[in-house]
Amino acid sequence: MKSNNFIGRFIFVALVVTVFFIVSCGSSNEEDETDSSADAVSDEDDSDTGDTANDNDQTDSEPAEDNDTTPENPDSAPDDTDTADDTDTADDNTDTESDPEFEQNAEGCTMIEVPEITMGGAYADEINGYLSPSLGDSTIDIIKILLMGEIQKGTYELGTGLNETYMNCEQCVLVWVDAELGAAKEYYFQTHGTLTITEVKDVDGINRTSGRIRNLILKEAETNEHMSDFTLIPSGKCIAAKIVEWDTTNTPNNSGD
Repeated sequence: MKSNNFIGRFIFVALVVTVFFIVSCGSSNEEDETDSSADAVSDEDDSDTGDTANDNDQTDSEPAEDNDTTPENPDSAPDDTDTADDTDTADDNTDTESDPEFEQNAEGCTMIEVPEITMGGAYADEINGYLSPSLGDSTIDIIKILLMGEIQKGTYELGTGLNETYMNCEQCVLVWVDAELGAAKEYYFQTHGTLTITEVKDVDGINRTSGRIRNLILKEAETNEHMSDFTLIPSGKCIAAKIVEWDTTNTPNNSGD
């Protein structure tokens, strides 16, 4: 009888231990699952944080891409410096550039203007034009440009060297006041100026030219019986012109003024 009671108690204790073990294992599994879920959530949070960091890196790098457009601005700089073409007008400005010697010597002279001469005479060495204002009576006043010897492009000083006298001049400028029948009431001869021949062109066998005279001064002169020389009058009047231009390269042969 005692033996049966012992066996029954043993079986009861074994059942209790077994139930406790089962319950303990179930709780442990639930904790493990909870920890696994927590780790998964933590991993997801870490992953999201990493993605956000990457997104922030990308956002930080975007302004750098915007800055890549800044080099385009210097490309427009050459457009602002295309004023180099403005220097092409320098030659035009020198036509009336200040010449202290001219300003001094022209003081007290009558200033004249000469419309551009576009017609040449029968000979290449004589170019005649008209001037204003009138220096005499109602008859015309004429400016004469004489190119002696070989005619070629270049710049020549008037009133000095060979060009100081009418007998020797190779580039000569005179003004005839009240010109009529191959003579005039007054004559003026060059004393200062710069003559430049810019083009020489063969037109029907005649060397036609274009050019200009800057800072021209002429003083009153007297001539001899044969008009082979002109001598300056010491107390004579003077006339001056800032610019005289001519272009007879389109003048056909044997045409006159």
